[in-house]
Amino acid sequence: MKQNISFKFGGPLTKALKIIIIANIAVYFLQILIPIFLEINLNNIFGISKAGISAGFYWQFLTYGFLHGSPLHLLLNMFALWIFAGELENFWGTRRFIFYYLMTTVGAGIFIHLMNFFSPHIDPFTPTIGASGAIFGILLAFGVTWPNREVLLYFIIPIKMKYFVLIFGLIEFFGTIQSFSITAGNISHIGHLGGIITGIAIIAAFRFRFPKDFFNKRKSKQKLKIITSQNKAKETIDRLLDKIAREGMSSLTSDERKELEWARKNYYPDPNEKFH
Repeated sequence: MKQNISFKFGGPLTKALKIIIIANIAVYFLQILIPIFLEINLNNIFGISKAGISAGFYWQFLTYGFLHGSPLHLLLNMFALWIFAGELENFWGTRRFIFYYLMTTVGAGIFIHLMNFFSPHIDPFTPTIGASGAIFGILLAFGVTWPNREVLLYFIIPIKMKYFVLIFGLIEFFGTIQSFSITAGNISHIGHLGGIITGIAIIAAFRFRFPKDFFNKRKSKQKLKIITSQNKAKETIDRLLDKIAREGMSSLTSDERKELEWARKNYYPDPNEKFH
């Protein structure tokens, strides 16, 4: 299926995505504030470590994904979520998106624990934290859903999502192999790879378990067409509104007026919703 190529900055802030971002920010503030008043390190309790899992702290398989080590760590992860997750939630629906996000977090956590258990180079008391495992699962799902969508690698190089996911998957694979032979750095390659592998397994399960709604090609194509049309309509509206702001409404040609009307109808499908 041929897909339209377009570039845009960021994605829609959907219901579940907003909750996830707010939760991560709130938890980070707790990480900063609680140690000021209490001698408690949330990373040791909720971050995933060999010692923690061995002590029965099984909640760490999920909670580590809501902790972050620095403002930059938090910002980069939430930025990646903003770019890729909202459109996926619109396409899948909120319930399936939430399930996928939480399960890729847990799945990546299991892979992290396996690395912690078998690698001789990892301190059993050092916790791993961050939402990166789930984010790599989101990248995988986005690439499977829109393989020919182009993104800007490092904000410079146009690349299709299927190659984008493949490149980062290989980077994390070889990074994981390297982690077995040398002391691991601050990047959890196994967590990233675990998010991708878990994502593959869940998407395969979706297709096997829910064939009616997942393999209904007509329904999926209609959803994809609506989302693509809305993206194109938004770009058209932004472009023509910029022209109106610069040169006035009278500067629009008859073709541009028709184009604006088309964009209004496609970006605001509800006939009761007005364009201002």
